[in-house]
Amino acid sequence: MAAVVATVGVTAWVAYPPARDWPGIQQISNLVGTPPAKNATTATPGKKGGRAQSPPVPVAAATAVTAEMPVVLSAPGTVEPFATVGVKTRVDGQVSEIAFKEGQEVKAGDVLFRLDDRLIRAQIRQAEANITRDKAALVDAEAILKRRESLVAKAIVSEAATETQRSAVEVLKASIAAGQAQLEGWRTQLDYLTIAAPIPGRTGAVKTELGSNVRAADTNALVVINQTRPITVTFAVPQVDLATLRRALASRSEATIRVTGETMTETTGKVVFIDNQVDKTTGTLLGKIEVANDNEVLWPGQAVDVDLVVERRPGYVAVPSSAVLPSQTGMIAWVINEQGTVAPRQVELQRVIGATAYLSDGLNAGEVVVADGQLRLSSGAAVTIRDPSKSGTPPPARRGPPSSATGEIEPATPNLPTKQPSDGASKATRG
Repeated sequence: MAAVVATVGVTAWVAYPPARDWPGIQQISNLVGTPPAKNATTATPGKKGGRAQSPPVPVAAATAVTAEMPVVLSAPGTVEPFATVGVKTRVDGQVSEIAFKEGQEVKAGDVLFRLDDRLIRAQIRQAEANITRDKAALVDAEAILKRRESLVAKAIVSEAATETQRSAVEVLKASIAAGQAQLEGWRTQLDYLTIAAPIPGRTGAVKTELGSNVRAADTNALVVINQTRPITVTFAVPQVDLATLRRALASRSEATIRVTGETMTETTGKVVFIDNQVDKTTGTLLGKIEVANDNEVLWPGQAVDVDLVVERRPGYVAVPSSAVLPSQTGMIAWVINEQGTVAPRQVELQRVIGATAYLSDGLNAGEVVVADGQLRLSSGAAVTIRDPSKSGTPPPARRGPPSSATGEIEPATPNLPTKQPSDGASKATRG
C-alpha cells in the first residue's frame, strides 16, 4: 500500500504541477523525499509569498514651485497694420520710373515713382527768365524815377510824369513777386513728380505700369504701404469684462499673441487702446494691442489668439498640468518621497493655463511630483526618474504669458530629495 501511495504521489507531482499544492501530495512528497522541480518558485527571504518584487516604474517628474497665478483674458484677434497709406499722385503725368519692387520694405522718404518732368522743368526755366527780365527792367525804372525826382524840384519835369514813373516801378516789383510765386508753384509741381513713401513699411502690389499716364483725379492708389513694425492686434471681449479691461489698460498689461501654423509662434505686446463705446450689435468691446514685431512674426490680416494678463495673484504652487489627475475623491497628484516611492495626494486645483496647473492646497514648493507615467503606479510603488533628454516625449512648448514665479517648473533629477528652487531662479512659464 505504501508503495502504491508513493507511486501515485510521485506521478501526480511530476505530471500535474498544480497538484503540488494539495496537502496530501505535499505529505507524500515529504515522506519519499521528492525534490522540487526546477521551475518551481523558490521562496526568497524578505519577499512575500516567495515572489520577487516588481521593478521600479520609470516616470517623468517635476518639482513644484511657488508662483504667481496670472488671471488671463483670452479672445480671438486680428492683426492690423499700425498705419496704412494708399500712395497717389498729386499731379498728372507719365510714369517714367518705378524705383522699388513689390513687397519691398521702404523707409519714409524713399523714392517710389518718378513722373516725366521735362515740361515742368521748361516752365521753371521760363519763370526764372521772366523774373530776371523784370528785375532788369526794375533797375532801369528806378534809375529813371530817381532822375525825375531830382528834376521836379527844378521844374524841368512835371509831377505827373514822376508819379507815372513811380507807378511803373511798383508794377515791375509786383511782376517780380508774381513771377517768384509762380516759380515756387512750378518747383512744387516738380517735387510732386517724384513720389516718395510717406511712412515706413512694406509695399504691396503695384497698380500701374512704366509709361502709364496717371492723374491726380484717379481714385485707385498706385501702391499701398502697410506699416508692420510696430503692428497692432485688435480683439473683442464681452462687455462684462469692461472693468477688467480698463484695469489692464491702466497698468499697460502684457499680452501674449499666438499664431498657429506649421509651428506655434508667440510674441508679446501691451494693450494701448479701448474703444469708447460697446458695440450694440454684438455686445462686445474693442481693444488694441501694440506689438514691436521686430521679426515680423505678425502679418496684417492674420487671425491670432490673444491672452491678456489682467493681474497676477501670489501664493500658489505651480506644477505641470499633466501631474494633476482626476479621481473619485477629486484632483490628485502622485508625490515622490525621499525613499523613491510614490503616494497619491489630493490637491486643490485653481486654474490650468497652458501646460501649467496652479494649486492652492495639497502641495508645497520643493516637493517632487510625477508628471508622466501615472498609469502604472500604485500607492507605495517604487519609481525611477527617467532622463528627460532620453524620453520619447518632448517637453511641452512654452505658451502664454510668463508668470513671475520664484522658480521654473523643471524635470526633477534622480537624486532625491530634489533641491528647492532659489528665489533668483527664472520665471515659471505657461506652456
